[in-house]
Amino acid sequence: MTDAFHRPCTALVAATLMLASVRAYGQTETGPPPDANNDTGIVSVAPASGAGESGHSDPWSQMKGMRAGPLTFDFSGQVRMRYERDVGFTLKGYEPGAHDDLLLERVRLELSTRLWNGPRLFLQLQDAHAFLTTLKDSDFPTSSPIEDTLDIRQLYAEWLQIGGGAVGFRIGRQEISYGDQRVFGPGNWGNTGRFAWDAAMLKVDTRWFGSDLWVGKFLQYKSDVWPDHTVDEPMNVVSYTKVKRLPFRLDLFYVLKDDPSGKTAGESGTGDLRSHTIGFQAESTGLDVVDGGATVIGQFGRYGRDRLRAFGMNVKAGATVPVEWKPRLGGQYTLGSGDADPNDGTHGTFDGVYGGRDIFFYGYLNLFFWANLRDAEIDLSVKPRRWSTLFLEYHHFDLDEATDAWYTTGLKPFRRDPTGKSGTTLGSELDFRMTATPWAHVELMAGFGRLFPGGFVKNTGPAAPANWYFAQTSHAW
Repeated sequence: MTDAFHRPCTALVAATLMLASVRAYGQTETGPPPDANNDTGIVSVAPASGAGESGHSDPWSQMKGMRAGPLTFDFSGQVRMRYERDVGFTLKGYEPGAHDDLLLERVRLELSTRLWNGPRLFLQLQDAHAFLTTLKDSDFPTSSPIEDTLDIRQLYAEWLQIGGGAVGFRIGRQEISYGDQRVFGPGNWGNTGRFAWDAAMLKVDTRWFGSDLWVGKFLQYKSDVWPDHTVDEPMNVVSYTKVKRLPFRLDLFYVLKDDPSGKTAGESGTGDLRSHTIGFQAESTGLDVVDGGATVIGQFGRYGRDRLRAFGMNVKAGATVPVEWKPRLGGQYTLGSGDADPNDGTHGTFDGVYGGRDIFFYGYLNLFFWANLRDAEIDLSVKPRRWSTLFLEYHHFDLDEATDAWYTTGLKPFRRDPTGKSGTTLGSELDFRMTATPWAHVELMAGFGRLFPGGFVKNTGPAAPANWYFAQTSHAW
């Protein structure tokens, strides 16, 4: 999607680095097990267990903790390559009869500089490219999810617990995520990484709670713009608090989205957006056998000239059998409210806040979003080796309100039957993936997903099963 010389050269460099990493680590002990919740494709930089005992040192460790007087430097990075085959859909959405191939390359380089044990400056450069695909820059006029030529993804200064106290700050371009990333997540599975922010953050960390209060706007990714700009609107004000000293994780949050441009189109007319989101997320485990959690969110305010009244929730539970393969069976139910009446002057569609929209929450094909959605999910995973995990997931999707739309990522309405006569059944999706970390710093992933369209899809246009296949390798140091 960029010039014919730059793209092949970038891909060659990425492939060379990966091959070198495999040779460097292929003789060490097996690496640490993958994180079962890691859908980003970014592996841990920890060296393989037992590597030191076998006499093989980690060459990348020499790039951490480098000292120059009062300054300490850390250099790190990630290289990731992924092939995807889309059948019956593309990145633009569900398209029976369409298909696309993508070879996605992403390189991230990071430099951290700390003065004594105090202030820190962090820089992350990102270069992301897409090959093979039929999609062009013009297909993503606002922000590209697959390509952004070398740019500054993060550049911030921070100083935590200033003078040994509870107060600190972070200001600049930064990645922000909390909890399980369902409410706030960077969306790192996407090739450009969906959410990075220009933000100013006050951080308070006490014995009883840790709280972030920040204001900012998220980035748009464009190869012909340097550095990347933020969106014009909305401006966001966020308070996120982690309550400590409890037998479970409890996070409380508030989000204000303010767009005074007057361009928000509601049922009663166009006007400003001022939405208030308040909620909590809780998670707990018991004896490493049972686990569970809940996220509950309410939204209110003004949407154009309409009242805003929306609701979102997720509940989940699972159990892991304490045997060698550690089989885990879990279930989840997710609800994002829809608009019950398109003519009553009340906007009831939940907007998903700023969650990691491409992190496999709503199926691998990424055709659904946390808006006017009901998602009943069953999860199964096993670990046949300490360094590998297999995942099988089943989703059944329904509209929350038959008169509201089927929304895709980015809160885009895709299909709608305002009469409600097409029903609510979107369909089912079966997904499988495997992850492996056979060497330190290297992660391999592969999988597929298949969508089985339901009655609503069949009644509102072309309908056929859609399939997704992928294989990915990533190296972090």
